[in-house]
Amino acid sequence: MRIFFSGPLTNLKNPEATKAFYEKLDSVSHTLGFDSFWAYKSGTDPIKNPEVTSQEVYARDIKALDESDIMISYMGEPSTGTGIEIEHANEMGKPVIILYEKGTQVSRMTRGCPAVKKEIVYETENDAVKQLEAHLQSITK
Repeated sequence: MRIFFSGPLTNLKNPEATKAFYEKLDSVSHTLGFDSFWAYKSGTDPIKNPEVTSQEVYARDIKALDESDIMISYMGEPSTGTGIEIEHANEMGKPVIILYEKGTQVSRMTRGCPAVKKEIVYETENDAVKQLEAHLQSITK
């Protein structure tokens, strides 16, 4: 099973910390036997790969999402791109899990999307990883 991970990459408050968190999420998925896609690892990171055109970023992400079985989206910071990806997942009938820190205001439009099958609201990054691990284990049984 392939996971399309999404989350903000542009204008992050702390890009290194956010990507380190993304690595933790990716690690738990691989430990459980999932394959995964992250845009920032695919050659379209806005900091490391600024030469990649907007059209190429869109095309790569949509193709990777189409080739995935499930989407997991970090909603801790605003991201128009993540919203577009969630709606595409909805149009393709792919389930979406959103995760965010307790107290974060996440758009009701996003939370109400029919594709969103699970919300993981966490207090610490370790809590997020534990909840994600438990949910991924439940869908592989």
